[in-house]
Amino acid sequence: MIGRKKMQEIRKMSLILNILLSVLLLVALFGIWKIRNTNARRWEEIRDLRKENADYKEHINTSTYASNFQGQKFPKLRLKNINGDWISTDFSKIGKGLVLVFKPKDCQPCLITQIKLLEHVYQNQEPSKRFPIYAFANASAEVLKKFKKSFDLHYELLPDTENMLFQDKVLTHRTPAIFVVNEKNIITHCHLPSKGRPQNTVLFFGVIQKHLPLQKPLLNNHLKGLTYSRIIAENFDTDPLSTFIY
Repeated sequence: MIGRKKMQEIRKMSLILNILLSVLLLVALFGIWKIRNTNARRWEEIRDLRKENADYKEHINTSTYASNFQGQKFPKLRLKNINGDWISTDFSKIGKGLVLVFKPKDCQPCLITQIKLLEHVYQNQEPSKRFPIYAFANASAEVLKKFKKSFDLHYELLPDTENMLFQDKVLTHRTPAIFVVNEKNIITHCHLPSKGRPQNTVLFFGVIQKHLPLQKPLLNNHLKGLTYSRIIAENFDTDPLSTFIY
């Protein structure tokens, strides 16, 4: 009897070990398949990029950086917001900031996309690492209050009715424009959106998010399953902002 019990226990243990080994083997095989599948997709994306005759890094740089502005000083100004409170653009005590410069009659699809995306960034900042977002416009406080109400904006709107910023014809020549400014008031990144090319905005925010302390990523690596090759090729739905962001 004792011998039979031992044999039964050995068989049970053997069965359990076989099951565990089978599970481990399946997990290992799945892992290998996943790696091969991922690599295959990467090669497929590279092939697609070549088909589009697009250099990925070059396109990213073109979409993200405006060389005319990189390294320039952003003016240290002091002016009132739409509520009459004084605001300073001296970022030395704050660390960094995002600045939108626009004219109310700018390309509306471009402008509305930037306005909404900046609100999304504002809402997703880590409270302990909050950085300012300013929007300058050569418009009155009354006009900007309409923007605030229409888009439910919470970042600072600054009416530049005295052309304190807009007298700088270089910075304000082409709008809307978004500037990333560091603690030395140096422009580190600049984005000039183009009508009909929203993929540039996608790429811009995809790159700068690593410089911004957000509670959750603004964009994922493949933008909800969209590869950069598809974005560059404009082969994606450009209408809803949900295409761009979480």
